[in-house]
Amino acid sequence: MARLATILIILLMASWAHAYDGEPKEQVAAFFKDYSAGKQAVAIDKLYSKNPLSGQRAEQLTLMKQRAGSVQALYGSFLGTENIHTEALSPSLVRIVELARHERHPVLWEFYFYKSKNQWFAAQVMFEDQFQVAGAKK
Repeated sequence: MARLATILIILLMASWAHAYDGEPKEQVAAFFKDYSAGKQAVAIDKLYSKNPLSGQRAEQLTLMKQRAGSVQALYGSFLGTENIHTEALSPSLVRIVELARHERHPVLWEFYFYKSKNQWFAAQVMFEDQFQVAGAKK
Protein backbone atom coordinates (compact mmCIF):
# COMPACT_ATOMS: atom_id res chain seq x y z
CA MET A 1 0.00 0.00 0.00
CA ALA A 2 2.82 2.40 0.86
CA ARG A 3 4.46 1.58 -2.45
CA LEU A 4 1.26 2.47 -4.33
CA ALA A 5 1.04 5.77 -2.46
CA THR A 6 4.65 6.55 -3.35
CA ILE A 7 4.02 5.80 -7.02
CA LEU A 8 0.93 8.03 -7.03
CA ILE A 9 2.87 10.88 -5.43
CA ILE A 10 5.66 10.55 -8.01
CA LEU A 11 3.12 10.56 -10.85
CA LEU A 12 1.39 13.63 -9.43
CA MET A 13 4.70 15.45 -9.07
CA ALA A 14 5.67 14.53 -12.63
CA SER A 15 2.40 15.84 -14.03
CA TRP A 16 2.71 19.08 -12.07
CA ALA A 17 6.25 19.53 -13.37
CA HIS A 18 4.75 19.87 -16.83
CA ALA A 19 2.13 22.40 -15.75
CA TYR A 20 2.17 26.14 -16.23
CA ASP A 21 2.95 28.06 -13.06
CA GLY A 22 2.50 31.61 -11.91
CA GLU A 23 -0.09 34.29 -12.28
CA PRO A 24 -2.81 33.94 -14.92
CA LYS A 25 -1.03 36.27 -17.38
CA GLU A 26 2.16 34.21 -17.07
CA GLN A 27 0.25 30.98 -17.69
CA VAL A 28 -1.42 32.46 -20.79
CA ALA A 29 1.98 33.59 -22.12
CA ALA A 30 3.41 30.09 -21.56
CA PHE A 31 0.34 28.57 -23.24
CA PHE A 32 0.84 30.67 -26.37
CA LYS A 33 4.55 29.85 -26.44
CA ASP A 34 3.66 26.16 -26.87
CA TYR A 35 0.71 27.01 -29.13
CA SER A 36 2.95 29.04 -31.45
CA ALA A 37 5.34 26.09 -31.72
CA GLY A 38 2.50 23.95 -33.10
CA LYS A 39 2.03 22.12 -29.79
CA GLN A 40 -1.65 22.92 -29.27
CA ALA A 41 -2.48 19.63 -27.52
CA VAL A 42 0.53 19.97 -25.21
CA ALA A 43 -0.46 23.56 -24.43
CA ILE A 44 -3.99 22.51 -23.48
CA ASP A 45 -2.73 19.59 -21.38
CA LYS A 46 -0.30 21.84 -19.49
CA LEU A 47 -2.93 24.53 -19.01
CA TYR A 48 -5.46 22.13 -17.50
CA SER A 49 -3.00 19.91 -15.61
CA LYS A 50 -3.61 21.68 -12.28
CA ASN A 51 -7.39 21.73 -12.67
CA PRO A 52 -8.77 19.16 -10.21
CA LEU A 53 -11.67 18.37 -12.56
CA SER A 54 -9.61 17.77 -15.70
CA GLY A 55 -9.82 14.00 -15.29
CA GLN A 56 -13.60 14.21 -15.37
CA ARG A 57 -13.48 16.37 -18.49
CA ALA A 58 -11.22 14.14 -20.59
CA GLU A 59 -13.67 13.95 -23.50
CA GLN A 60 -14.16 17.73 -23.59
CA LEU A 61 -10.40 18.29 -23.49
CA THR A 62 -9.88 15.82 -26.33
CA LEU A 63 -12.40 17.72 -28.45
CA MET A 64 -10.77 21.03 -27.56
CA LYS A 65 -7.35 19.69 -28.60
CA GLN A 66 -8.76 18.45 -31.91
CA ARG A 67 -10.39 21.83 -32.61
CA ALA A 68 -7.24 23.73 -31.62
CA GLY A 69 -5.15 21.49 -33.85
CA SER A 70 -7.24 22.44 -36.88
CA VAL A 71 -7.06 26.23 -36.36
CA GLN A 72 -3.91 26.77 -38.43
CA ALA A 73 -5.26 24.70 -41.31
CA LEU A 74 -8.36 26.90 -41.37
CA TYR A 75 -6.93 30.33 -40.63
CA GLY A 76 -3.27 30.14 -41.59
CA SER A 77 -0.03 30.49 -39.69
CA PHE A 78 -0.02 31.87 -36.18
CA LEU A 79 1.32 35.45 -36.12
CA GLY A 80 1.16 36.32 -32.42
CA THR A 81 -1.25 37.48 -29.74
CA GLU A 82 -2.77 40.71 -28.54
CA ASN A 83 -4.43 41.15 -25.17
CA ILE A 84 -7.98 42.38 -25.56
CA HIS A 85 -9.07 42.38 -21.96
CA THR A 86 -7.94 41.29 -18.51
CA GLU A 87 -10.23 41.65 -15.53
CA ALA A 88 -10.36 40.44 -11.96
CA LEU A 89 -13.95 39.35 -11.48
CA SER A 90 -13.15 38.72 -7.81
CA PRO A 91 -9.96 38.20 -5.79
CA SER A 92 -10.04 34.53 -6.82
CA LEU A 93 -11.39 34.68 -10.39
CA VAL A 94 -9.65 36.32 -13.37
CA ARG A 95 -10.81 36.53 -16.99
CA ILE A 96 -8.32 37.08 -19.83
CA VAL A 97 -9.31 37.52 -23.48
CA GLU A 98 -6.54 37.19 -26.08
CA LEU A 99 -6.61 37.68 -29.83
CA ALA A 100 -4.62 34.96 -31.57
CA ARG A 101 -3.59 36.50 -34.88
CA HIS A 102 -3.54 34.16 -37.88
CA GLU A 103 -2.90 34.95 -41.55
CA ARG A 104 -6.52 34.66 -42.71
CA HIS A 105 -8.64 35.23 -39.60
CA PRO A 106 -8.17 35.86 -35.87
CA VAL A 107 -9.27 33.52 -33.10
CA LEU A 108 -10.38 34.80 -29.71
CA TRP A 109 -9.31 32.86 -26.63
CA GLU A 110 -11.15 33.41 -23.35
CA PHE A 111 -9.44 32.12 -20.20
CA TYR A 112 -10.92 31.94 -16.69
CA PHE A 113 -8.46 31.31 -13.87
CA TYR A 114 -9.50 30.35 -10.35
CA LYS A 115 -7.44 30.57 -7.18
CA SER A 116 -8.85 28.14 -4.62
CA LYS A 117 -6.16 28.45 -1.96
CA ASN A 118 -2.77 29.80 -3.00
CA GLN A 119 -2.45 28.63 -6.60
CA TRP A 120 -4.05 29.78 -9.85
CA PHE A 121 -5.35 27.19 -12.30
CA ALA A 122 -7.31 27.33 -15.54
CA ALA A 123 -10.94 26.73 -14.60
CA GLN A 124 -12.38 27.27 -18.08
CA VAL A 125 -10.93 28.02 -21.51
CA MET A 126 -12.83 28.69 -24.73
CA PHE A 127 -11.82 29.80 -28.19
CA GLU A 128 -13.95 31.07 -31.02
CA ASP A 129 -13.61 32.65 -34.44
CA GLN A 130 -16.52 34.96 -33.61
CA PHE A 131 -16.10 38.14 -31.59
CA GLN A 132 -18.82 37.88 -28.92
CA VAL A 133 -16.30 37.28 -26.12
CA ALA A 134 -14.23 40.38 -26.89
CA GLY A 135 -14.14 43.12 -24.29
CA ALA A 136 -15.60 43.50 -20.84
CA LYS A 137 -18.72 41.64 -19.79
CA LYS A 138 -19.68 44.08 -17.04
